[in-house]
Amino acid sequence: MAADTARGALFRPIVPNQHSRVTYAELFFDLVFVFSLTQVTALMSHNLTGRGIVQGMLVLCLLWWCWVGFAWIGNVLRADEGVGRVAMFGSMGAMFVLALCVPEAFVDLPGGLFGPVVLAITYLLLRLFHLGIFWLAGAHDPGLRRQLLRFLPSLLVSTALLLVASQLEGTAQMLVWVAVLVADYLGTILGGASGWRPRHASKGRFDR
Repeated sequence: MAADTARGALFRPIVPNQHSRVTYAELFFDLVFVFSLTQVTALMSHNLTGRGIVQGMLVLCLLWWCWVGFAWIGNVLRADEGVGRVAMFGSMGAMFVLALCVPEAFVDLPGGLFGPVVLAITYLLLRLFHLGIFWLAGAHDPGLRRQLLRFLPSLLVSTALLLVASQLEGTAQMLVWVAVLVADYLGTILGGASGWRPRHASKGRFDR
């Protein structure tokens, strides 16, 4: 009981079938996500061709994958209390930097740091925030933590591929971007979902 109380001070699970409202932290995160989507139009405005449209779609798929993870967090944990709030605002900062880098996802623009590399690093940080929140929330759920470890390889591979893509140009760069999405999406599918579904949110546990 003491362990559950201590954990509750860090993360407050959302009880199934209980009324809950969208928190301000989630709303702000969604606003940052919407900003990142508008940045995709800025990316495509530099190249109004079929290639530019494909590049925009690739970035959209990457951003959507980021948003899905945090949407899941918002469904099972309170994002405005304890460590959950700190993690959410930290993730929001990473998402904002990622959004700023979107117009430079494929080609670095004059001034500042090298955009494609910064995008890859902030993507890694954002995904690590996501997995880190669940890792802390699953302190007493070995099944959840084992599942998170199965997701980690696809994240590391996708980040490494983004760094490779940052050094390429043209068709080769776009093909590596496709490999990034395959690594993320397919890696998650192959990792399975054992331990991922909430079981008793009122007790702060997750299904195996």
